[in-house]
Amino acid sequence: MSAVLPAKPESDDSTHTSPPIGFSGDDSLERGFSADAESLSQAFPDGSALDTKAVFLTHYIPLYQVRVLQEITRRVRDFQILLSTPIEPNRNFKLDWSGLNVQVQKTLTLRRRWRHAKAGFDDPLFVHIPYDTLAQLKRLRPDVVISHELGARSLAAARYCRRSGARLVLATFMSEHTEQGRGRLRTWARRRLIRAADAITYNGPSCREVLLSLGAKEEQLFHLPYAADDRTIASNIARPPEPQVRRRLLCIGQLSQRKGVLPLVRQASDFCATHQESLEITFVGDGPCRGELETLAAGNRTHDNAAIDSRLSIYVLGNRPAAELPQRMHDHGAIIAPTLADEWLLVTNEGMHAGMPIIGSIYAQSVTTLIQNGRNGWQYDPLATAPSSSTLDLSGALTAYLNSDDATIAEMRKNAQQDIQGYTPERSALGAIHAIQSAMNHLPPPSSGNAAR
Repeated sequence: MSAVLPAKPESDDSTHTSPPIGFSGDDSLERGFSADAESLSQAFPDGSALDTKAVFLTHYIPLYQVRVLQEITRRVRDFQILLSTPIEPNRNFKLDWSGLNVQVQKTLTLRRRWRHAKAGFDDPLFVHIPYDTLAQLKRLRPDVVISHELGARSLAAARYCRRSGARLVLATFMSEHTEQGRGRLRTWARRRLIRAADAITYNGPSCREVLLSLGAKEEQLFHLPYAADDRTIASNIARPPEPQVRRRLLCIGQLSQRKGVLPLVRQASDFCATHQESLEITFVGDGPCRGELETLAAGNRTHDNAAIDSRLSIYVLGNRPAAELPQRMHDHGAIIAPTLADEWLLVTNEGMHAGMPIIGSIYAQSVTTLIQNGRNGWQYDPLATAPSSSTLDLSGALTAYLNSDDATIAEMRKNAQQDIQGYTPERSALGAIHAIQSAMNHLPPPSSGNAAR
């Protein structure tokens, strides 16, 4: 059961400043993939399952998580999933729970606003408060509880584990940028949860830094990276000649303030006017900014934006089936990802699998983790009004992209596919299994820790 109630909006008045964001040049993330996969393969030499009962508490199941959860189900004797809601109101996809043991909890869902002072956006979000968590866990009696995020469901899970003796694994997905402006009460609750956890998974190096700053210990941490849905990856579709697609950019995702789509159009229009270059941007997705994008695409001005330069063409396609996206990617030259805040941003993975250079915002953890300027794409700061000594603005990134010759772009496409090949649903599932094993004391954590640096 799910109810939706209004809630008082929160403001973000934080003055916290995060450290510089960018590629660290550290290759331990890649080393961590092979090391973890090898150790876990040794733990299951005959393909047997971990002899434990585990329950995963989460909000809903996005399509890209299905394959990861199916793999965990295969490797755990009894793996059950409790959802706060079948799907959130602002999502649009056909549910897929195939091969999974799923139940929906009794949940109170609050409509909130995410206001980010530094990035300057105001975005809707949903906060789920499942109120039958203790009753469900008492009924299921798991050995291990895996709880998504550091909120109400995890507090209830920690309470159950403390009383029952079950082990607690926290599954966290965040970045230093997305965590700016968290209040003292929330920070106190998160520190308490981390002290209660037997193991914690994290989605990337920035998330790991947040956890360490909250008091997590190295031996608690296990890397569970995002992975694209391997059912919709197609890397062998014939690509048109480079000159036909070079100036065609593809932007996939929600059309909201947080995703930075309107600043992208303004900046791209200014680039075309200043440099007398032509560009085409195709938007795939839906959201509150769609109407304004369509007005600009028609050559008209809006209340907040002047008409775009005539050399910039915009196409707004709305939501499209996931199976259609590989062909869309191969018909475009590069992915453009202008987000103002994302704790990961999976389109980076998806684009790299398709051999797409990524022109991506530094406010997406996937970009700062995976993208190296000139190797597989370019990082840029969508909030910058001019390039800095360490970070490009959009104009600098587009200039570098358009000035690269066809041979360089062809090499970048190969690099992108090579650099993302370790990010698979199986690898993600193994990270979760590794955390469960450590929580159950079946597999002592390595003395150097399990974290990808």
